[in-house]
Amino acid sequence: MRIDEKPVPDAGLRRVVRANLMAVVFEVIVPMVLFYGLRAAGVSQWWALMAGVLVAAPYVVWTVVRNRRIDLVALVTLSVLVLSVVLGLLSDDPRTLVIREAWTAALGGLFGAWMLVTVFIGRPAQLTLGRTIAEVKRGAEGAAAWVARWETDARFRRGLRIDTAAWGAVLLANAVVHVVLVYTLPIDLISLVTTVVWLGVLACLIAWHVWYIRKEHLDA
Repeated sequence: MRIDEKPVPDAGLRRVVRANLMAVVFEVIVPMVLFYGLRAAGVSQWWALMAGVLVAAPYVVWTVVRNRRIDLVALVTLSVLVLSVVLGLLSDDPRTLVIREAWTAALGGLFGAWMLVTVFIGRPAQLTLGRTIAEVKRGAEGAAAWVARWETDARFRRGLRIDTAAWGAVLLANAVVHVVLVYTLPIDLISLVTTVVWLGVLACLIAWHVWYIRKEHLDA
């Protein structure tokens, strides 16, 4: 890029989307496919689950090395992987390995609960999250201008509160459902059912979010 060229906002956004897509593939899809592939080959539930845990570790470590820092998401993922391995080595019960599913869902529920709290106390979480997206798309000045609408636009404030409340409520409800499924479903069904449920919920939530922010002109 030449010095006089301006950065392309969409390039940064594409990098964010690509990074999140890669995380879903290597931390969710690949372990699930590996689990059911091994089960079809006659491998025990314990080893199939352990393989799913271990196969996700290299990608997480690679992202930490590539970024040269451990962010909150990487720290949570690594803690869940370590917890799964430790529990798996302490017990030959395969259900101890699916604690990873419940732990991840519980963290999502805590995040949802925090979002709900911010609706009523301080500024809604989507204002902070939206600023990060705005910086990727518009740069620092564009992000500052977007955030400044909070002080002058009542519709903007109401819309962000509603959007934050929707995300918080759905994440919290999904966490409860997810944990219940992990501890009640047959082990061979847990990965498939919880993944399908989560991806379905997330797709619906994102679709509603995109429609709502466009309708209310909240797009960062």
